[in-house]
Amino acid sequence: MDNQPKNNLLPITIGFFLIVIVTALFFVKSSWMNNKKEATFAKNQAQEKADDLQKYSSIKSSELLKKISNDEKIEIIDIRDAQSFAQNHIVDAKNMTLDELIANFPFTEKTKNYFIIDDLGLTSNEKQVMDIFLKNSLKNVFYLEGGMYAWTNELNPTIEIGNPNSFSNQAKVNYIKNDELKNLIEQDGDSLHLVDLRSPSEFASDHLKNAINIPLENLEIRRKEIPTYKRIILYDNTGLLAFQGAVRLFDMGILNVSALTDGLNVWKQKGFEVVK
Repeated sequence: MDNQPKNNLLPITIGFFLIVIVTALFFVKSSWMNNKKEATFAKNQAQEKADDLQKYSSIKSSELLKKISNDEKIEIIDIRDAQSFAQNHIVDAKNMTLDELIANFPFTEKTKNYFIIDDLGLTSNEKQVMDIFLKNSLKNVFYLEGGMYAWTNELNPTIEIGNPNSFSNQAKVNYIKNDELKNLIEQDGDSLHLVDLRSPSEFASDHLKNAINIPLENLEIRRKEIPTYKRIILYDNTGLLAFQGAVRLFDMGILNVSALTDGLNVWKQKGFEVVK
């Protein structure tokens, strides 16, 4: 009778150890399989990166900045979304998303150098865009290493939208009020260059005498029309567009700019002269 419990304990003990062994083997196998998958994934990633480096050409931020400074014949295509592009972008860049390029590919000059910009260097979208260029027999196409993230981190110049709540944007702007501007026009109007940033229809309705109309969205591409030897006065109805225009001109290296902070609406309320 005393041996019966001992006889029952043996198979239980053996069964327990078998369970432990099977469980251990399962985890060892799982770990080995995971390590194998990770190694295969890393190998594939490395191969894909090597293939990308061979297929796609790149340019460093410093090299692109030099080309921009030398006014070389280049085309910069920023494929980020419109909101990201508006917040900040490289001067003279065109904003075209992947979907837009798929629907309509407008580039044909085969001798021009094309530079594709995304948030990070060589994203999936960027590779698809570069493939479209290659498919259209445009070989001089490059991606920016590190994308806009690297460009801004290296403190390279960008055109910003002009955020009134941004201290750094506020620091870029000189202001002028209506009374001061009226006195300047009366005393030395020839030294001023007045730029109306409103729409053409608003400009046609009424504007300051001798002002030219450059809508805010066209300010970047038409900046060479602005005589930098004069004091530039930007205005709109309320002062917001003038602020944003002053930020953008500052970012483009045009510094002798003042924004009419109280706007054309106040100018007209004071009874000052406007023309049609």
